[in-house]
Amino acid sequence: MSLFKAREWWSCQVGSGEQFDYGCLKAGSFNDESNNKIIVGSHSGILRIYNPSNSDPESITNNHATDLLLEKNLGMPIVQIEIGNFISTSSTNQIAVLFSHKLSVYDYNEHSGMAEHGRQIDLELNYEHNINRPTFNMCKGHFGSGGKGNKDSTNPEYICVQTLDGVLFVFEYERQSMVKSLPNTYLPGPLCYLSRSDAFLTVSSNYHLECYKYQALAISSGVDHGSSNNSEVRRKGVEDESSLSVSQSSKRILPEWTFNLGECALGIQTTQRTRNTSQTILVLGERNLFCVNDNGQLIFMSKFEYNPSSFIVYNSENNNNNNNNEYFGIKLMKTMIQQSDSFASSVRYIIGTHSHTLFIAQDAHIRWAAHIDSVPVQIDVCTMQGIRGMICTLSETGFLQCCYLGTDPVSTSIPTIMPSTMINVQDAEEQLSKLNKQIKQAMNDPALVVKRRANAQVIIQIEDSHQYSMTDETRFQRSDVESNVPTLNLNVRVKSNEAIQNVLLTVHVNSPLCAQPNEIRMGHIGGTAAVGTGTIEFWMREDLTPWSLEATFTISYNTMSDNVCHTIQKAYKLPLKLVARSFQQATSTATGSQCKITLGANKPVVDMNTLFPELSSGDSNQQQGLTTRFYGSNESISILASSKSQKYRFQSDSLASIWLFCNLLIERLHSSSPTIEFEFGEPLPLNEYFLLIDRHYELRVECEQINSTLDLCSKQFRAIQKRLLNKFKDKTPTLLDNLDVLLENTNQQVSILALANRYEQRRYELNRASHDLSCATKLICHLLKISVNLSNENTQLLNAILSPVISDDNEQGWEETVDAAVNYALRTVLARSKNTDLGTTSNTIGNSTANMDISRLKKRIQTLCERLEKGGSLVSSSSITDRSNSPDSSYKSSKKSKPIISNHYNHREVDEKQDDDDDDHDSPFRLLPSNNSYKNYNNNNNDDDDD
Repeated sequence: MSLFKAREWWSCQVGSGEQFDYGCLKAGSFNDESNNKIIVGSHSGILRIYNPSNSDPESITNNHATDLLLEKNLGMPIVQIEIGNFISTSSTNQIAVLFSHKLSVYDYNEHSGMAEHGRQIDLELNYEHNINRPTFNMCKGHFGSGGKGNKDSTNPEYICVQTLDGVLFVFEYERQSMVKSLPNTYLPGPLCYLSRSDAFLTVSSNYHLECYKYQALAISSGVDHGSSNNSEVRRKGVEDESSLSVSQSSKRILPEWTFNLGECALGIQTTQRTRNTSQTILVLGERNLFCVNDNGQLIFMSKFEYNPSSFIVYNSENNNNNNNNEYFGIKLMKTMIQQSDSFASSVRYIIGTHSHTLFIAQDAHIRWAAHIDSVPVQIDVCTMQGIRGMICTLSETGFLQCCYLGTDPVSTSIPTIMPSTMINVQDAEEQLSKLNKQIKQAMNDPALVVKRRANAQVIIQIEDSHQYSMTDETRFQRSDVESNVPTLNLNVRVKSNEAIQNVLLTVHVNSPLCAQPNEIRMGHIGGTAAVGTGTIEFWMREDLTPWSLEATFTISYNTMSDNVCHTIQKAYKLPLKLVARSFQQATSTATGSQCKITLGANKPVVDMNTLFPELSSGDSNQQQGLTTRFYGSNESISILASSKSQKYRFQSDSLASIWLFCNLLIERLHSSSPTIEFEFGEPLPLNEYFLLIDRHYELRVECEQINSTLDLCSKQFRAIQKRLLNKFKDKTPTLLDNLDVLLENTNQQVSILALANRYEQRRYELNRASHDLSCATKLICHLLKISVNLSNENTQLLNAILSPVISDDNEQGWEETVDAAVNYALRTVLARSKNTDLGTTSNTIGNSTANMDISRLKKRIQTLCERLEKGGSLVSSSSITDRSNSPDSSYKSSKKSKPIISNHYNHREVDEKQDDDDDDHDSPFRLLPSNNSYKNYNNNNNDDDDD
């Protein structure tokens, strides 16, 4: 921040609600007068000409009404303004105005009257060029002078216009002389003319400063240079309706030199350090300022610690006389700058920043800094009322200011320094306690809070029509699965007790369910629109195993009072009929299911028609059992209820299919009877669970191998294609060196298309295996919770360790994540010995999928379930750390108070002195669920134990 503020000499607000940008400001003179006029054009198409005069000290405003000479609406957005001699038959200057699709040149006519108020100013259109491309910027200069053009010459100047697609249009007075498309220009950059080299400077899309010679552009262009029929020209009412086109180049255009900037450029300016020497080019970037000579060699570079907005290069060669009216760069700045020996050959420029600061710099050094009231989008140096070196700035909102440098301090409020007195801590605490009491009373007593308002209460109402329909649009995405699924329409109503705006409703459902539409913009609710409504359609999109029927409705809105964004959510259970249907199955088939889960309850069994009314067919035989199937699946799920033993049994060929019905049964029984309790006295179905893990892991490895093979073959195929293409492009025919045979063999033997189809098929199977594994993981965690009566905190930690969330898009898969989490739990909260070396934890994260030891993962999951059944806890608390030093005492003491669980761990005493690092060498029978399984295992395997 600067210590000084720029002294304002004149200012005004240009228009109201208009927008301005770089190119909308230009200061200059039209005759031989020394004073400059300021021309401002807005994006609204209004052109204004000002002649600033010093205001009265007693005046309220900083300008006179007579300062505005002309205000004219040109009807089109103004892109850029230039002042110069653009007519061959005139010795005065004209105004060139660049519109979005047109270039117009106006004559400045001033008719003096008998009094000051009688003076008339008018703009007369001299000629214009219609351009069939959207324009971006323009520059002027003595093009084609061969480097002999003089900046101060009175010879007429030409205009070069650059369009948004990088095409240059060169106009010599009333005719178009050249149209050329620059290479590597997808987005246009700043454009500048280098008079000494007779070349154009621009910044390409790859952030390179490029220099193009005018003669090289003229030779490479195929446009008829002398014809005026190539453009649409209107001169004082005369029109010529000819079309513009970019012709083919007769010679490839190359830049004279390039310089890598490495960042976007905000502007380009040129200056001449000394007379009869090379020109200096300054490029303002977003983070740096580059100074290069006209050969593209870097002179110096300055790195910014601020965000620049614009800059201007000023030349003080003509300001060497001692004028008492000089405010900028002469009286104050020249004294400091001339102390340098390199004053005559230095580059002087002004940089405006987004922090309301003007930096006056010489070469790479900042000589002065001044604070201004706005962020300048363009800066110019002009002469006003005989005062040379006046700084003119224009902001984005149209604040036009003429200022000069001075030593006025910036008006910033400095906090009053408190006297250095000792603070009593006890008194401060008492005052703080009193203030806290007053704040609590004010928050609780509505009479003390006058401006207190209640927040908007937004309510989401969901209406289920219970009407299902089947159409061809709601089929599965895979064409090989022929099955129509039902759709359900839900009507959503959003109410609010006060006006809210920008209301957005988003719906989230879990795969394979989908919602259409998943976003509804309701706009404004309240007042005339009291209720926001929307209809959402739900159906099953893929033939995968569903694991949740919950749909989440989220409303985001802004309140009218404080304009703060708020969000509310509501969960809604979708009906089971969307994913499953009733199915009649023979009794012999039902009893032959592989997976069976039995849950005991302390309450009498409930009728199946009452628990699952969506699947009820009204048959009396379904009171004690029903059979169902998911859409797109051939696996049947049977749910049986035994009134004598008060048990519920789930039977299916897949463990994953049981989860959804088991979870729904428990939830619905809890809702009808909150005091109901369940027990699971059978061994956990870990063998079936491990089969799902193996299947998921095998598909991951196969997908990774196919992907690597496909990548290698594709690279080989592309390399052969490139070599063949180079040989075909060669003008001198050469032998193909059997590249065509190699290309054909690569395509036939490897069959890239077949590999891609195989990869797509395996990805689908992997997605199905992920859904099955997610459902089975949820079921195992839930059964373990019922079996050992886990607390809610332990259940949350268990779900975090055995995560049911499976994502196959990352390099770190589910197996690596769960293996690291289970291993950490076994070595910390579930460790059998407190002296655990965490440094020996195996690191599987970041390795290849094929290097994963899946048998070790299954063994660790089995050990985790075993220790939880023995009474272990995943919660690290003081009660756990204060237990007996014996690592087995906690398990044995809590084992008697356990609910009904399997007793398959009593067959053998386990050596508790063995470290956890040797878990991979435990005996195999410890992984089996029961004594009978252990006997069957010994009959089939005669190997000795590893212990």
